[in-house]
Amino acid sequence: MFGWTGRTVIVDLESKAITETRTRKAFAEQFIGGRGLGCRLMDEFAAPDVDPLGPENPLIFTTGPLTGTSAPMSGHFAVTCRSPLTSTIFSSNAGGQFGAELKLAGIDALIITGKAESPVYLSIYDEDVEIVPAEHLWGKSTSETTALLENKGKVACIGKAGEKLVSMANIVNDSIYSSGRGGHGAVAGSKNLKAIVVKGTNKVQIAEPDAFERDVEKVKKLLVANPPASKGLKKYGSSVISDLLDHTGTLPARNFSEKRFHGAEKISGENISRNYKIQQQPCYACPIGCRRIAEDGEPIPDFDSIWAFGPNIGNDDMELIREMDRLCFDYGLDPLSCGASIAAYMEVNPWMEMDEVKGMVLEIGNGKHDACKGSHAYLCSVDKEEYSTSVKGLELPGYDPREMAGMAIAYATSNTGGSHLSAFMVAPEIMGKPMLLDRRSFDGKAALVRHFQNLTASIDSMVMCPFSMLAMGEVEIAAMLSHVTGKEYSAEDVLKAGERIFNQERMFNLRAGFTWKDDMLPERFFGDEGIDREEFEKAISDYYHFRGWDDNGIPAEDTLKGLGISRDVK
Repeated sequence: MFGWTGRTVIVDLESKAITETRTRKAFAEQFIGGRGLGCRLMDEFAAPDVDPLGPENPLIFTTGPLTGTSAPMSGHFAVTCRSPLTSTIFSSNAGGQFGAELKLAGIDALIITGKAESPVYLSIYDEDVEIVPAEHLWGKSTSETTALLENKGKVACIGKAGEKLVSMANIVNDSIYSSGRGGHGAVAGSKNLKAIVVKGTNKVQIAEPDAFERDVEKVKKLLVANPPASKGLKKYGSSVISDLLDHTGTLPARNFSEKRFHGAEKISGENISRNYKIQQQPCYACPIGCRRIAEDGEPIPDFDSIWAFGPNIGNDDMELIREMDRLCFDYGLDPLSCGASIAAYMEVNPWMEMDEVKGMVLEIGNGKHDACKGSHAYLCSVDKEEYSTSVKGLELPGYDPREMAGMAIAYATSNTGGSHLSAFMVAPEIMGKPMLLDRRSFDGKAALVRHFQNLTASIDSMVMCPFSMLAMGEVEIAAMLSHVTGKEYSAEDVLKAGERIFNQERMFNLRAGFTWKDDMLPERFFGDEGIDREEFEKAISDYYHFRGWDDNGIPAEDTLKGLGISRDVK
């Protein structure tokens, strides 16, 4: 196989059995890799009602056909499981160097099942895969764990939050990158899996090297020609968007109880650039380098962390934001869910002072706070669900759906819950990429959200950085995919693969018990100063129509047949 390695590794931690099998060519071609291959493998290895923290819930690491190549922004990997935070299928796209190393070790998919009797880590060196005792690592932070293992290769590990099965725990790789959201760290912790360390010395086999390198050069030029990527992200990192959101009135504050934050300038990318000496820390094969390190050696938070520990809790102290962000990385916590849980707690308990916030992060990281299961679970426990800002149990990020109609549809219909990364409608509604739309209008947005979701699913399956969408689309992706694998893909094929992946995830969630009622925004966002409910519900109905789903949000038989998906895949 070209592009793909053809190798899938299955590790059963309970029996200590390590087996290898050939990656199914049909799966690879239809689902590409990364997120797509992960969601397809979930149907092979887990029942939809699997206990997220039970040994039967697989933790699946997948690379893509572009991972480990020279393609810009292609060094990512995906990790998939049933989420302990949302109970949905949940695939997370992660950057850094770990993904490329996993691919260069010859792995398309690493499937981890069962539970070890005591803490272990996986050691991978090309074809050699070993389960290693890790009692000496248990209880250590992610930075400590990485320091102890990095002489063996690239490290992905959990912190205390994962060990304590905190629902918002994540997996941290290369010290400053994370698996994002959904609680993958808790799933690893439930398996007594502390870390994976991988070293690869192989090369990706490319079907048409010369044509592929021409594609790569074209994409590099597109990135240079794209100001948000080459000037904004490259110079200021993802926090560059703070000022734009504030200017357009789409930067919510204090658990979305306010639509503007008066201290926004203090946490802007421009102000950070003025006050810190910054060094770029790019992911593998990334010419942008939006991640950055300050001169004190600690990372500058990305926008999601800045918003979560800044406007969302009413804080404009950048040093406090940095401190809480670093704690999240050391404990292995999703900063967005952590910050949102603190914001919800502060709204219920308005007497809480800002100097108490750091202590709350520590309590959540140690599994000792009422909010450690996420903001929605906490608010339900105190009968304050009206304060919720979650969809399907996942807290919304700092892009206000009351001011972005397309983003509202995307949040509600995302298979993972309130994620902005399932369809980054901020691009056309705020940034004007590929064109600027009336952000408050629902007209035409249902079809556009569907398109963006399909494209994003394919990008997550390549596996490329989500920011790559700012400069390239299905045409460029199809060319690179064709020339790296030797299988001809058209732009339509790329979008159809994304549609297949999205519907595959939808079917998993439906079989797990989700319904059309879960495709809804929290009550907080409707009303006189919010979204018109009738317009929103019509947009969701239109969305179902464009998806080929019935009025109950269930994919029609013809829709699934056209995508090659069975209603009862096993």
